[in-house]
Amino acid sequence: MQNTPDNILYKKIRQGNKLAFDNLFFKYYKPLYRFALHYCKNSTIAEESVQNTFIKLWNKKPDTKIDISKTLFSYTKNTMIDEIRKANIRLNHEQSAIIESIVEDNIINENKNRVKAIIEAAIEQLPKKSREIFRLAKQEGLSIKEISIHLDISNKTVENQITIAFKKLRKYLEPYKNQLYN
Repeated sequence: MQNTPDNILYKKIRQGNKLAFDNLFFKYYKPLYRFALHYCKNSTIAEESVQNTFIKLWNKKPDTKIDISKTLFSYTKNTMIDEIRKANIRLNHEQSAIIESIVEDNIINENKNRVKAIIEAAIEQLPKKSREIFRLAKQEGLSIKEISIHLDISNKTVENQITIAFKKLRKYLEPYKNQLYN
């Protein structure tokens, strides 16, 4: 069947002969692949285009007056154009998603910086001793006992100053509540 003319192979394919299809496939696969690769410069698109060409040929309604070679190259060209369009659409969607992600990250970072600035301004409004104790406890992570030893004050004084600091911070940050949690 290897030397069988294309039109005879095509007639047999129309009758469901898979061996005829295989012969036509092996005869034209490489030339069609090279043709597609030459134009699109992408092996994946070239390969998909040629495979889709043969699927289209298999599913084609019987037509005894076609030139198989021209039809296959035409199908490959059209399929390749469709595949390139799809790839471009996918690429555009991917690029849009990346840009959106970058923009979101920038907005998140801007919001973090804005929130940090608001909180830092609130801490600066605390009385000196409360501010010092608050920073030791919450920013440096010292325990109440460590702070009391470090500042030579009682544990109770440290606890009271932290409580006072939280109350004043809540009051100071109340107007910024919507900004801080959005």
